[in-house]
Amino acid sequence: MKITGVTVMAAMVGTTVWAGALPAAERQVQVCMGYTEEDTPAKTVSSNIFAGIGVKILWYSPKQCPAEAIFITFSNETPAGLLPGALAYARPYEGTHIVVFYDRVKNRSGSVSSVLGHVIAHEVAHILQGLMRHSESGIMKAQWTGADYQRMTARPLQFADEDIALIHHGLKVREARFAAVAAAGRAPVAR
Repeated sequence: MKITGVTVMAAMVGTTVWAGALPAAERQVQVCMGYTEEDTPAKTVSSNIFAGIGVKILWYSPKQCPAEAIFITFSNETPAGLLPGALAYARPYEGTHIVVFYDRVKNRSGSVSSVLGHVIAHEVAHILQGLMRHSESGIMKAQWTGADYQRMTARPLQFADEDIALIHHGLKVREARFAAVAAAGRAPVAR
């Protein structure tokens, strides 16, 4: 990671710590996701992880998806050569799309709904941060260990402090961008 990126992250983390652990108002994120057999429990896991940092996820079906929402799709026949070992990917610089390799998620150890909920939370965090970066610990690790999979079934993995700061900063940027689009009377980008 470049020195500039580390400096910016340190400044944001410092600002968050000095201003208090969490912003006073709960922020909301709109997420659209199709149905899987683990749909409701996975949404609950993701929602609880984000609730712990003052962010509420508003869930929508793809048919009622607001233009500013994050859109999650599922792959059930993921080619072996596509991002080997990955359970999903996000497009953080584009800001709206996540693809979950559901066939791979179902083959991981642990509760499928718990793993899926963590995968969704991890990828939504990438979108909100607007970055493709990983942490040394917690839910934003690049690769979860066997112990992480066991732990997430009993108790959700958490965001590291720097991830919390980046998520809240990204939410401010995202809110400002959508407010500017609305004020200009422009139509949001189609899916």
